[in-house]
Amino acid sequence: MKDRIYKTVVLISFVILLLVQLRLTYNSYVLRDRDYSLKEKALIIDDYGKSIAEDKIYKGGGKIIDSVLSINMPQLKAAYLTDKGEFEKLSNRVSGSLLKELQKKSSMDSVFRSIVKRKGLDTTLKYLLTFQQIEINFDTKIGNINIFDSRHDNLFKARQKTPFGLIISGTLADPTVQNCIANLSISGKLVYDFRITYSLFVDAPGRNLKVAYQMLPTFLLVALCIIIIVGINYYTYISWMRQKKETDVKSDFLNSIKHEFNTPITTILVASKSLDEDEVLNDRNRVKALVHIVDRQARRLHSHINQMLEVSEINKNINLEETDLNYAVLTLVNDYKIKVEQPNSLTFDPYHSEILIMIDPFVFTTMLQNILDNSFKHNHNDVKMTVLFITLQNDNYILHIKDNGKGIEEAVKDKIFDKFFRAGKDKTIAGLGLGLYYVKQCLAIHGWDISIKTEVGKGTEFLVHIPIGQTVGHTNH
Repeated sequence: MKDRIYKTVVLISFVILLLVQLRLTYNSYVLRDRDYSLKEKALIIDDYGKSIAEDKIYKGGGKIIDSVLSINMPQLKAAYLTDKGEFEKLSNRVSGSLLKELQKKSSMDSVFRSIVKRKGLDTTLKYLLTFQQIEINFDTKIGNINIFDSRHDNLFKARQKTPFGLIISGTLADPTVQNCIANLSISGKLVYDFRITYSLFVDAPGRNLKVAYQMLPTFLLVALCIIIIVGINYYTYISWMRQKKETDVKSDFLNSIKHEFNTPITTILVASKSLDEDEVLNDRNRVKALVHIVDRQARRLHSHINQMLEVSEINKNINLEETDLNYAVLTLVNDYKIKVEQPNSLTFDPYHSEILIMIDPFVFTTMLQNILDNSFKHNHNDVKMTVLFITLQNDNYILHIKDNGKGIEEAVKDKIFDKFFRAGKDKTIAGLGLGLYYVKQCLAIHGWDISIKTEVGKGTEFLVHIPIGQTVGHTNH
């Protein structure tokens, strides 16, 4: 859980950092683009002014404006003073005619190309000429009156307009504040005063790439910064995981001592108590059996000390021995029975023939001991019963451990083998959720599988599947 939280926090932090870096880089790009200056700007402005001296917009543009406005000025004044609705219609018609004439008769292409040629400028340069506003003035007391404003125009199609006005001529596709080299408002006098506003944009293709190239050092520094931060976080995570693993190993050791040492110690204490009874002391065979039990459990404790120091590496300390499965189970059951109080019962029905397999006695005992512990510990019936038997099914010997306990809920059945997982919240039942985790480890060591049949309120049956190919020798049945 902590590992997932750590990963989530690191990922969120990295995403935030990445977004901040990208935002800062983008802002730097915008500023660099805003400051981008066309080197030829001054030359073009100077020569453009000379090329249209005594004229407007381009050569011949002044005559077009004069011819259209001079004819319509009296009508515009009369309509403005008498009928505002008629004035608006007339304004649209006059401004529409004027701008269409300016588009149709534009000589700006030749003007611009002559400037480029005359000044020896980059021949890939493109321009765009836009028209923003037409104002007329009948009376100084009334002031300037708009008859055309590109921001509120509905006469021309969208493809003919830009945010900077109506397109008169030119092919520059992306006019911006940065590549606007001239924004002019020119006044004139006919029968009445007028003023027109227009802009000229000039730029070379690939402007964005040029700005991006200028930003290349910044891009590289940002990328290097991100790589360093990712590297530091990765190194920190690996170090944290290594320390966590070492801590888990130590924790496993301490937990295993508490969990695994409890059973043999309890068995020895019970056997010792029995040896103190007169009835047992008078029966030499029972004394001998109890002594053997104490000896076996003491040896198991000794094995715990030697082999449980590194629980996480238990699979590196395997000592396989040829053992009869019936004998291994029977020995453990007889040892375990001493803890089973009446009327509870633990029984084993041996297989009808010898089953020789290679097992690690300590690991096998740990596995079976933990399953039996669970079968009694989580059984709240007045009479607790656990039975063990062996069957042969589909080329597998199956060791069944079946109890009449409370069963396992379907929702948690797949989680019971997880480390520290406890299905119930009953604080009266001792345990750390390690028993079935060790069972799974022990099965993996031997290459066996386990399945569960369970029904809530009726009991649980663990089925340990032992491939018949692992047996040293078996009789055909």
